[in-house]
Amino acid sequence: MTAQAAPMTHSAISEPAQLRREFQLNGIVQGVGFRPFVYGLALSHRLTGYVLNDANGVTIGVQGSPTQLADFARELRELAPPLSRIDHFGERALPLDDDPDFDGTFHIRASQQQSAATVAISPDQGMCEACARDIANPADRHHRYPFTNCTHCGPRYSIIRRLPYDRPHTAMAGFAMCPRCARAYEDPLDRRYHAQPVSCPDCGPQLTWRGGEGLALAKREQALQAAARALQTGALIVVKGMGGYHLMCDARNESVVARLRQLKRRARKPLAVMMGSLDEAKLHVEGGEDEWNLLRSQPRPITLLRKRAADPGTISLAEGIAPGIPYLGVMLPYTPLHQLLLEACAIPLVATSANGRGSPILIECEAVITELGAQIDGILDHDRPILHPCDDSLVQWAGGRRQTLRLARGYAPCTPSLKEAVTQSVLAVGAQQKNQLALAFGRQRIYSPYIGDLHSLPMQQHFEQTLETFRALYDLKPKTLVSDRHPGYLSHRWARDYCAAEGATHLEVQHHHAHLLGVMAEHDIKGPVLGFAFDGTGLGDDGTLWGGELLIADVKGFERVAHLKPFRLIGGEQAIREPVRQLLGLLFESHSPDELSALDIPAINQLPIERIHNLHRLWHLGRNAPYTSSMGRLFDAVAALLSLVDEPDYEGEAGLLLEAAALRLAPDAEPWPLHFELTKQASGPLLIDWAPLIAELLRQRNEAPVANLAAGFIQAIAELIAQLAERFPDYPVALGGGVFQNRVLMDQLVPRLEAAERETLTSQTLPLNDGGIAAGQLWFAIHHLAEPGSTTPPAVSES
Repeated sequence: MTAQAAPMTHSAISEPAQLRREFQLNGIVQGVGFRPFVYGLALSHRLTGYVLNDANGVTIGVQGSPTQLADFARELRELAPPLSRIDHFGERALPLDDDPDFDGTFHIRASQQQSAATVAISPDQGMCEACARDIANPADRHHRYPFTNCTHCGPRYSIIRRLPYDRPHTAMAGFAMCPRCARAYEDPLDRRYHAQPVSCPDCGPQLTWRGGEGLALAKREQALQAAARALQTGALIVVKGMGGYHLMCDARNESVVARLRQLKRRARKPLAVMMGSLDEAKLHVEGGEDEWNLLRSQPRPITLLRKRAADPGTISLAEGIAPGIPYLGVMLPYTPLHQLLLEACAIPLVATSANGRGSPILIECEAVITELGAQIDGILDHDRPILHPCDDSLVQWAGGRRQTLRLARGYAPCTPSLKEAVTQSVLAVGAQQKNQLALAFGRQRIYSPYIGDLHSLPMQQHFEQTLETFRALYDLKPKTLVSDRHPGYLSHRWARDYCAAEGATHLEVQHHHAHLLGVMAEHDIKGPVLGFAFDGTGLGDDGTLWGGELLIADVKGFERVAHLKPFRLIGGEQAIREPVRQLLGLLFESHSPDELSALDIPAINQLPIERIHNLHRLWHLGRNAPYTSSMGRLFDAVAALLSLVDEPDYEGEAGLLLEAAALRLAPDAEPWPLHFELTKQASGPLLIDWAPLIAELLRQRNEAPVANLAAGFIQAIAELIAQLAERFPDYPVALGGGVFQNRVLMDQLVPRLEAAERETLTSQTLPLNDGGIAAGQLWFAIHHLAEPGSTTPPAVSES
């Protein structure tokens, strides 16, 4: 609806030299209180005209004196609402003709429809302080209402059907506003003006407490109290949140945590804990001010923080939440529902997605009942539909900077703009694991929320549904698709088939080049950079599995200037599930099976001698034993050698256990001196030889404490990177790949590089693991379109 101010006096609009201007703003300018901000700003400067939403952003027409217009334009940029982001600011003159929009008032016009949208979608946002005060205030009509929100907080992405972002285009279309909510919604000076999910107890969504079979047992406040009582008595329940359903239970109760793990089929993978306040979190974890700021920031991400011993009188959290590792994933309530539930039960709660392994996030109660009903004690449900699932974001502080490990609620869709428009729409389909999508059209980039690993049919369907969401919102039919080169990736096959069917262009980018391109994309640079790409595995250009690579890279290509000495993965994928196979792949280079049996290595001694000989034959013949140069796989092998891991429960567990061991180093002790050797090959890249390091670990495994050896291994990697950086002094250093999620490594490495005055580039807002691959693929395609056919690797300079 259009809201109008009282007509202004003639003197207010009859100043000399009246001008009329139109401003066009693009970015995150819808659903964040931008129109009421403009309305109030125009009134304060006594301007006439209008503001409206359209599919490209916000358009403003104003009339006033040159001074008034200049002040208005400046304050548009400087005072914009906190959740907004202006990417492009256009201005043009309008004629001073008889236009009914300039009738002596300033008003908000109804949104306009256009076929091709370019406006950025705001991510779902955590509850703001003003709404928190409302639900706590007995005199406010939103008192204890679990779906309270305003233009500064609440769901966006998870409830949108189409653009522009107006209530009829959202999951709230079925909730008719009561008179009081309608007045707030229509008043430009109210903070709930055009907050699309606006509602109250009289007209909005409501809670229902259900049994596991789905039967409704209680409503509204009684439903909340029933869920709280269940949690206090050790129940395992499901709670419908903003972007999906969570499994929740008492985080202090070992037995119910074990029950949750059995249901999720997650033996050791860490679980997140939701705590009622920052003060409560500080009872269980420790951190610096930067970490506390991350935890309490409005996106409310899961933040990885160091565990601390419980104070006397404080009930400890269950050890089964994050067994054997030094970190705990903590988040604060991000919706009024969570805040009210935490206050009602007064205990920290495990909060993990309710889907099983290999399945996407659940967003329908029927699916919860079908998959979990017989195994849970209740469901705290509500009737606001979730249109698009969205996981919880995961962040940490490492090397003096933020790292994003999972880009989702609060941060995604992530929509950085481009300086120059692309000539055609582009879609990057990401990697096989930690999949995310990236799109570009016009001057807009969009990085989707985290999708997940594409190993199962349900996850592949989730991939396609997420893609269809963005294609439908922006009416896109991409002309160029870009994927990883690995032909076995689902994302690669999907892109290949799409291009064959639609006549689109299919580009491919090598996996580790894409890791570094993702870092470059975040910093908006073309390179060249000295790029360390250390991760698990990705298909290399020579057909082997890379993962310990030093590349001189830019947006056109790369040259491989150093890499880890290759070793065999005996059994291929099976070796990743059994790190002892990776260890044998290293040790068979210098030891026979009988010699290894005599070395008293527990991980190897548990294998029958016949099996060791069989694995040796596979290694010798190279049958299903591909070579890899992966630093991540070297972590696995070292963890097996030090008896830290047998069969990993989750990706990266070996690295986390090595990190945990290194952090147990005594304050007065030193890491054991370990080192790699650099070998100059007759032709080709430098070889990073792990043999001296492994030989020393073999000599000391029963003599030196494991903590010293683990710390020495991580220190050796930091030393290696510093040495290689000295050999190539002319480039900024870029760090990409999951190995750099290791906080012990980053806390040593980044200060050392910065002390040497080396520019050090890392991903901060984008995932540095495979979640950032799509961003790198997109960055490659954008510059390929600008300079088609150019794949020349950068020139290399080595000192």
